[in-house]
Amino acid sequence: MAAVTLIETRALSRHFGGIRAVDGVNFALPEGELRALIGPNGAGKTTFVSLLCGRIAPSGGQVCFLGQDVTTLPAHRRIGMGMAYTFQITSVFGNLTVQENIALAVQRRRAGNGRALESETRAALAQVGLTDRAEQPARALSYGHQRLLEIAMGLGQRPRLLILDEPTQGLSDGEVAAFIALMREVARQTTILLIEHNMDVVMTLAERITVMDAGRIIAEGPPDEIRADARVQEAYLGKQHAEG
Repeated sequence: MAAVTLIETRALSRHFGGIRAVDGVNFALPEGELRALIGPNGAGKTTFVSLLCGRIAPSGGQVCFLGQDVTTLPAHRRIGMGMAYTFQITSVFGNLTVQENIALAVQRRRAGNGRALESETRAALAQVGLTDRAEQPARALSYGHQRLLEIAMGLGQRPRLLILDEPTQGLSDGEVAAFIALMREVARQTTILLIEHNMDVVMTLAERITVMDAGRIIAEGPPDEIRADARVQEAYLGKQHAEG
């Protein structure tokens, strides 16, 4: 049986003056897949996922989620439908505790049931390994732990689609290994779209990879195929290796 398409775009575009940040992108993500989105800086990746989740409006084209046209829906409506998006720059509430941050995220989906709110908050804490920091103010966490907190906030929403923008940035090697294990667990029940520069993480986790350059998709396929693609080597992987 063919996989159900969870999210899809048709000729999706976003222009900033004369700059075509996203340029007529056709994209489809089946439910249950862990997909990586890669490309050089300025390729349009973050703009593209911002269009998916409703943070910015498109200049043209269409976004469909669960078979419904959501192109004009605001971000909070898409969250209510089952999207969760963690930002490239952390967006936690620094004056609240770690547990309170996650509880707010859970509360978006669940109202009026205090016992369920508490149990689901604790479950999200445990899932990302922050239980022992539950009562700390979020501002006191290291940058890497703030990234994990933001992931826990996303998981607390029980999303159908979890979009992660540079989640391993600022993580230690040990934390990256724990993140990979976490994503494998989360992927059993949630579709994941991962924007990531760490190619070890991408090649280890992704079932398929979408490559963007200059606002367009230039390649798409399984990791081995993408690694061997001459266009991807020229646009991204070869340059990344040279910079490393």
